[in-house]
Amino acid sequence: MRRLGVLTVALACGLAAPALAASASHVELWTALGGNVGCGAAIHEPGKPVTEILCSNIHIPPPKNQGPADGDPGFVFLASSGRPVPARTSQDTFAGTGNPVPLRAGTTWRLAAVNVTCTISAQSVRCENGAHHGFTITKHSYASF
Repeated sequence: MRRLGVLTVALACGLAAPALAASASHVELWTALGGNVGCGAAIHEPGKPVTEILCSNIHIPPPKNQGPADGDPGFVFLASSGRPVPARTSQDTFAGTGNPVPLRAGTTWRLAAVNVTCTISAQSVRCENGAHHGFTITKHSYASF
């Protein structure tokens, strides 16, 4: 389990996989856009299937109409159906135990258990679920659809 801060430190220290993955449809944890976006399977109950992905980026807004500002902003969950859900997290929320794999432009990542596909281009990461809802993250912005 990892948080984006750990992802960033691992990348900065050169601990992540040295080669960029051209096609990595089964990695649990990955980064894109030079480490500005981190995504992967969201933490879930042991023995239960994954039900959503989680991505992090500084441009993801905090949730609206939420109580006290507990946790760090900059996270968004996406399940098989429904709209993306911005979140604050204060603990490890990524599943997986390995180092994040940097994905390069042209890679499509799919988490079949959740029916979510993320497409990485040179300018953005676009994740979409089976209900055609999702989000696009660039180095400078976040937009949901």
